[in-house]
Amino acid sequence: MKKNIILVFSLFLSITILSQNSREVTHQLSISVFDPDLKIANQLKTDEMINSKVDDYLFLLCDKGGPKLTGSLGLLRTDTIAMLEMQKLGLENVRIENAKTWERGGWELKKAYMAMTEPYYMHFYPAPVAWTDGTNGMLSDKVYYFSATTHEELEALNGYYTGKIVLMPDVMQYQINFNPLATIYTDKQLEEMEYQPINSPKSKIGMPTKNELLTYQEILDFLRNEKAAVIIHENGDFNVPVISFYAYRMGDPFSPCEINITLEHHGLMQRLIQNGEEVRLQVEIDVEFVNDENIYYVVGEITGIDPKLKDELVIIGAHLDGYPMNNGAGDNVTNCVGVLEAMRILKSLDIKSKRTIRMILWNGEEVGLHGSKGYVKKYVKDEYGNELCEYDKISAYYNADYGPGKFRGISTQNNLALELLFKEWAQPWHHLGFKTVIHRYFTSTDHIPFDEAGIPAFQFIQDPLEWGRASHRIMDFVDRLVPDNIRHNAIILAWFAYKTANMEEKFVRKE
Repeated sequence: MKKNIILVFSLFLSITILSQNSREVTHQLSISVFDPDLKIANQLKTDEMINSKVDDYLFLLCDKGGPKLTGSLGLLRTDTIAMLEMQKLGLENVRIENAKTWERGGWELKKAYMAMTEPYYMHFYPAPVAWTDGTNGMLSDKVYYFSATTHEELEALNGYYTGKIVLMPDVMQYQINFNPLATIYTDKQLEEMEYQPINSPKSKIGMPTKNELLTYQEILDFLRNEKAAVIIHENGDFNVPVISFYAYRMGDPFSPCEINITLEHHGLMQRLIQNGEEVRLQVEIDVEFVNDENIYYVVGEITGIDPKLKDELVIIGAHLDGYPMNNGAGDNVTNCVGVLEAMRILKSLDIKSKRTIRMILWNGEEVGLHGSKGYVKKYVKDEYGNELCEYDKISAYYNADYGPGKFRGISTQNNLALELLFKEWAQPWHHLGFKTVIHRYFTSTDHIPFDEAGIPAFQFIQDPLEWGRASHRIMDFVDRLVPDNIRHNAIILAWFAYKTANMEEKFVRKE
């Protein structure tokens, strides 16, 4: 009998505990399931599926805008197109604003033609180095391969290469790559990104003594000083040259014409010359230097509605500038379109936020983050460390610039306090592949000036796709993009901007 009483009591106690746990679980679910922001999340996704303007924006900013080198007429044209689209959306305070002055000015490529005519005809695809001079008409001449390797040999060549077409030494060796041309991150790779070991800083190594052998830079400086007619670099593969820049300053003498060609064409000419064949080229490069000292960015915003918080800011941005000879599709029009589309979604749904949400399309990123640096020094913190008018107003800056792929997660930029918050915000988008939160310190793009000024600033993790074969090369066009990735990214940008703009407090800062 006693055992039966104990059994009944135990059963009653178990039912009571289960009932209590059930009520607790139901309470927890009610908090999650009936979170009003999940309705907003669903609206963002539905609107993007039905009303997306991603394809329209890609055409306008990429195909219609054309090449977008900083300081070029093409970039100013695209800035204007973006500004007009912001105005059509009904964004407030839309403008093209001066970020800063700089020393280089603009550079326009008017014509680029190059072909080998001896020992037989073959057309090459030249990529002139931006801010170097042209050829002043068609140049037809013999090609000289630079083979000197020591300083002693170099001194004997004074005056020899003046006015000549010079093929620089080879620096690349093609390796057959059996990996896929385009890649996305696997779940295992994303998990590995979350692990961040603590490494002690490496001790500094002293500067090496001057080597007897010539460096590539020493050869290049020599040929520039010698006023070679054309300097040809090996830079790129798959017959797709890489585009690069020369550090020109307005008022300086123009540096001789420099051209990048691929290792396939460079290797062909090098082998012919080394085997005793005479190689001749026809080259015509026509360029124009533009004396515009200004770097700009394009701004538009959705004004917040909270009387106390509407002057505070959440900023989303991407850089619009790029390179000559391509339209900058993957780097970085794809992410500019994502930012613009995020603002379109928020505006079209008339979603209200406490704080003002501002979008900025930067100029000058590829040549030194000049647009974002100029903005920070103008509004956030000056070069002397003085805090300016927006230092205490900006809650967060979200940047998009790590490739043309889908957002797979976000980095806290070593702001550990935000891990749980970002994981919570990522939860509704796990089914789309956005779920990873890491603490890596991402560099080399427009969130860095904000981060260095003490503002919480973040970069998303993006699938690389064909990043290595497209960015900074002559074939970066819309054809190589996946528009559905941009639609996905626009939803994430809109969501993070909305959630940040409606917090009771600004983000915790690392300082």
